Amino acid sequence: MVLRLRVGFDSVTKAVLLSHRKEATPRAMAVSTAEIRSTTRGRILDAAFGAVRDFGISRTTVEDVAQRAGLSRQTVYRYFPSKDHLVLALVLREEEKFIEGTRAAFRSEDDLEAAFVRAITFCLEYAREHPLLDRLLATDQETFLPYLTTRSLPVIVRAREALLELVMERRPESGTDALRPILDAAIRATISYILTPSELPTDTVGRAMAHVVVAATSPRESEGEP
Repeated sequence: MVLRLRVGFDSVTKAVLLSHRKEATPRAMAVSTAEIRSTTRGRILDAAFGAVRDFGISRTTVEDVAQRAGLSRQTVYRYFPSKDHLVLALVLREEEKFIEGTRAAFRSEDDLEAAFVRAITFCLEYAREHPLLDRLLATDQETFLPYLTTRSLPVIVRAREALLELVMERRPESGTDALRPILDAAIRATISYILTPSELPTDTVGRAMAHVVVAATSPRESEGEP
């Protein structure tokens, strides 16, 4: 997945994305989950997850995270220069779980539309079951919502590029320039459904969205044909 950092990200977002990209090498991706969690950065993010789950973002402090991780505040600040850097890194790490599940769901179906149905349905259902998301949306909206709304560009870009890679495996002839805006809209719509769940079943929403996305990405007839 390629992140185009020329987009107008703020300095905190750009710093976190660059840090994440350096770690997302083939060698790093091959490391086991247990090994990743044993690293200092992983310990800090695990501690941040627990603190935010218990206190919310606004009430969590770097000191809380350092104590839970068994580290000094200075050590935490070496990895994350501010609480904002830390929270954004946590959001992006949790997004990675969505992306990994989406890849597995998408690749479990040979048909493109069925793959989209599985992927979108997975995201909506996983969001409902996520141990942190519901808690923050219910009790800490003012602090948390910007990471999925006004400051959601890094989340959208990462998800879009991951989905673009999956679709290009099936339809390389479509071209990234044509697919990217369609998938961008699909990601934004999915986030909207996560923030405001529909009264319709998730699989119904998934099928409707998948049908629209596949129709939009299908090769178009030439202009001379009816």
